[in-house]
Amino acid sequence: MAFLLLLQVLLLLLCLAVYFHHKSRFPLPPGLPRWPLLGNAFAIPTEAQHVFFKRLGAKLESKILHFQVFGQSMVVINDLKIAQDLLDKRSAVYSSRPTINVKDSDLPTTSMGIDYLFPFMPYGNEWRNRRRIFQRYFSPKNMSKEQDRQLEFIRKGLLPNLLESPQNFSHELTIFFSCLGGMITSSVYGIPVKRSSDPNVECQEHTFLVSEGSTTGRFLVDLIPALKYVPEWMPGAGFKTIAREWSFMVNKVISDMYTATLKGMDDGTTRECFVSWSLNEQRENDSGETILQSGILQETAGTIYKAGTDTRLSTALTFILAMLLHPDVQRKAQAEIDAVVGSSRLPDFDDMPHLPYLSAVLRETLRWNPVLPLGIPHLTTEEDIYDGLRIPKGSMIIANSYAMLHDEDNFPQPELFKPERFLKEGKLNPDVLNPETTATFGFGRRICPGAQTAISSLYLVMASILALFVVSPELDLEDKPIEVGPRFSESIISRPLPFSCRITPRGDKKVENLLKEYMNFEII
Repeated sequence: MAFLLLLQVLLLLLCLAVYFHHKSRFPLPPGLPRWPLLGNAFAIPTEAQHVFFKRLGAKLESKILHFQVFGQSMVVINDLKIAQDLLDKRSAVYSSRPTINVKDSDLPTTSMGIDYLFPFMPYGNEWRNRRRIFQRYFSPKNMSKEQDRQLEFIRKGLLPNLLESPQNFSHELTIFFSCLGGMITSSVYGIPVKRSSDPNVECQEHTFLVSEGSTTGRFLVDLIPALKYVPEWMPGAGFKTIAREWSFMVNKVISDMYTATLKGMDDGTTRECFVSWSLNEQRENDSGETILQSGILQETAGTIYKAGTDTRLSTALTFILAMLLHPDVQRKAQAEIDAVVGSSRLPDFDDMPHLPYLSAVLRETLRWNPVLPLGIPHLTTEEDIYDGLRIPKGSMIIANSYAMLHDEDNFPQPELFKPERFLKEGKLNPDVLNPETTATFGFGRRICPGAQTAISSLYLVMASILALFVVSPELDLEDKPIEVGPRFSESIISRPLPFSCRITPRGDKKVENLLKEYMNFEII
């Protein structure tokens, strides 16, 4: 008996030795030297991380990097092919999300107000239910209705407000926010929206604080989960106070908007929207499904409401900055629009296939300043081996879309704004990677399901502005142009930092006549 027991122990030890020997054959991806316990915690900068990762990858001659931060494994991917190989082709292993630990079980609501946002949810049924609800409405069969809504808000809101506005950046920023925020509000909740200064739209500006806190790693507690048990009054636990304030603010806005939609459905003032359509479809089908119960529809609506505006606003402002810095590009796009649209009407979606240069401008805008330069982190649910490198289970996977869209091999001189890189003989070149379908909106099963809706609205914003207005430098007290450089924020969403410019009617267009029928709508 003792001999048999000894033999079993020896066999177990042999198996363990073989296992660990097998594991040791596959090294981790290249990275920086690590300190005990701390790992690389203080080697990763808090700002411009996407640029840091790209440069470090070039220095280490590797498109995939590994870091260890307080015991958390982190893998950064700087290459599009690697991201597609792992996040697309092996999505069963790479489709989950890291846990955001800024939360407190004593709080009456979700502390960050983002646990129910399905882009941040772990992979599973809860995520599937919400994404399914989203896709039912934002499907090709409803695209024409959404495009009609986009036309309405741009023509009755954005363009008249630009025509009437004082020429200063801060006011024009508000104009873009009012249009795009109002468009999302109407699309999700169907309630009437004021052309400017709508209180429901202005509430969204406060919810955008969540963008700063919703990225894993924004707070130290995300890397050291035990900190969530620290009392709120202790030094270093300030994240709990912030979480409490964000939670109250965000959840109140979402609850009030949803309630307003239900009331509007009862009294007939709500136009068809995501919430009303989803409820009506559920009633008509009467299939016994429960996915719209327990507030799931309200949570999904809140996700669209919070995520939809800020990314579009950031891209629209990047476009304005690019037109300011590159007047030659602006003139070429305007000449193309004039040739196709003429001078007696405004651009619409039917013009899009005939405006290849404008399409190239849109692609270059997405590439030049990726709105989510590091995307939203994925999480490995199993250990994986890729190209002889070991990716541990539970690793945070960061797809550096900035590095991919600034890859010199695919985009020579990536820092330059050059729409021509997407063209060949006056047509869009299919051999050049398209940012609309690669990297910009994520990967695999976690790719953004609202990408096409966002693209169509951005296209119309760009075409409409260029058809009627010219973006030019602001002048100083001596009537000299104020110099502006391309500077961007360093949070989860990359947005141009405030800059001076003018958006004025084109002298060769009868702008007031073209907008005459849209000027007197205070409610959209």
